[in-house]
Amino acid sequence: MKADFSKAWPAQSVEAPRLRRGRFAHRVHRMALVVVLCLVPSTLAVAQNTPSGPRPDPEARKCAALAELNLEDVSGGPAIITSARTIEVAATGLDQWIVVPSGYGKTDAQIASRIHRYCDVTGYVAPQNKFELKLPLPGDWNQKFFFTACGAFCGSVDGRRCNPALARGYASVTGNGGHDSVLGFDGVWAAEAPELQEDFGWRSNHVITLVAKAIVTSYYGKPIKYSYMAGGSKGGQAVLVEAQRFPQDFDGLMPSAPVYDYTGRNTIAAAWFAQGISDGHGGSVLDAAAAQAVHKSVLAHCGAQSGVEEGLVTDPTSCKWQPEMVACASGRNGPDCLDARQVAAVKHLMAPATNSKGEVLYAYPYIPGTETQWAGWNYFGAPSPGYPPRFANLELPGQYLKYCADEKIRKNVDALSFNFDRDPATLARARRIYDATSADLRAFKARGGKILMWHGWADGAIMATSSIGYYEGVTKLMGGREQTENFFRLFLIPGVHHGGGGPGFTEFDSLTALENWVEKGQVREKLIGGRIRNGALERTRPVFPYPVLAQYSGKGDPKQADSFEPFDPSRH
Repeated sequence: MKADFSKAWPAQSVEAPRLRRGRFAHRVHRMALVVVLCLVPSTLAVAQNTPSGPRPDPEARKCAALAELNLEDVSGGPAIITSARTIEVAATGLDQWIVVPSGYGKTDAQIASRIHRYCDVTGYVAPQNKFELKLPLPGDWNQKFFFTACGAFCGSVDGRRCNPALARGYASVTGNGGHDSVLGFDGVWAAEAPELQEDFGWRSNHVITLVAKAIVTSYYGKPIKYSYMAGGSKGGQAVLVEAQRFPQDFDGLMPSAPVYDYTGRNTIAAAWFAQGISDGHGGSVLDAAAAQAVHKSVLAHCGAQSGVEEGLVTDPTSCKWQPEMVACASGRNGPDCLDARQVAAVKHLMAPATNSKGEVLYAYPYIPGTETQWAGWNYFGAPSPGYPPRFANLELPGQYLKYCADEKIRKNVDALSFNFDRDPATLARARRIYDATSADLRAFKARGGKILMWHGWADGAIMATSSIGYYEGVTKLMGGREQTENFFRLFLIPGVHHGGGGPGFTEFDSLTALENWVEKGQVREKLIGGRIRNGALERTRPVFPYPVLAQYSGKGDPKQADSFEPFDPSRH
């Protein structure tokens, strides 16, 4: 979609909304006043004998006053604040989200923070776009704004998403994606609810951004200097939506593992993968033992691509591994090899989705190294806090097609009955609402915006090759690599799973790199990734912008980043 779509939205007002009650709130206040006056005689005697409690301190009063902020006519509204209160930060620091995200430096269970107290604001933008906004006290604010987008099918406000940015002094906000639902891939909320579908697809984060910025400027009485947004998976799609549709909202964007082809991945790709690995009884022919056998074989063939043994696949696109390499010998089965059905299943996972004519419908199949995150995607994984056991590639197409794709519920759909000749043509409406596939980022570049996108090579949900595909599409439209790299860079991180975690270099600070690029014009030519083993930093290595790879120089400690040098395969 072209960037001039944003003209349909009014520009953000720089004038903060006034602290006044709306008409409805005013009537309620008058009614409450009458009741209070009637009760005064009977309560005076009690009050005279009751010791007065401590009065709220000035910062608590300043925070609580936000509950009176009128947001009926603010850009993006109407909206309302449902609570505003100060919260003390525990001495141990701020909590991480369920999945500890990479890109913010250290990945400890608790986030060390210089913020010891903040103003916590909750509310919603019509109709159901709920948000939580965490405001450092005025003396701690860095005069910057940060939005962290929700992932999967969204459906809840989890304030822990705000914490990595709050710890740095940002006014930090997150939202629910425009609806309430069960964590994970619950599509019931979208049943015959086209307005909620549109909010989830592209509108929710934009209107929350406008309203949250109005609250921020009202609270601090100062303008916001810089605005940033980050998100992984569906959150990454949301970040790209902002660049494509609302380029004026943010100065810096940090999408990770973006599902920009949201419809294609949740329907065509998921159905293709599910049909290839189904055991015919609601499960998968693959399991943890098969994934481990694959991983052991993959590392034997491709575990030293950088010139030194790292126990990681660092350039999966050049890894020539094939599942036949770990096939069981004739007449033998065992946990350290694949039987014939499993070999066929893995071959299917590693092939593009096509129709009966051989036309490619989804071009980003599984790649070597992702097998460390097949659990939960290609076979049922163990339950984790907040998540039941799931087999996502089998589950996704049914929920998406039944509830999200159309205005009305679509009957008799699931992953195993998806028809690759007929069904893709029925997805045009869904693509308009949910996809962020446009490579036209010229408006975002023209206003001085910067994008630092990263993707883990071991991502078992969305292949990192899909981010390469998007980046190359932008490069082509912008007129070449130089015209793209001056505002948009892609980093591919070895051994990192979907949004964070994994056996690789999970600790790196892409946010500081983005901040320095936006605010100081300092272009980061590499990130430094760290791998943690038993709670300690085991090794580091540089990660260069795509397409440049890191190669061991042949000198120095191979566990230290300065022993590696850049290698650009596109120039050889």
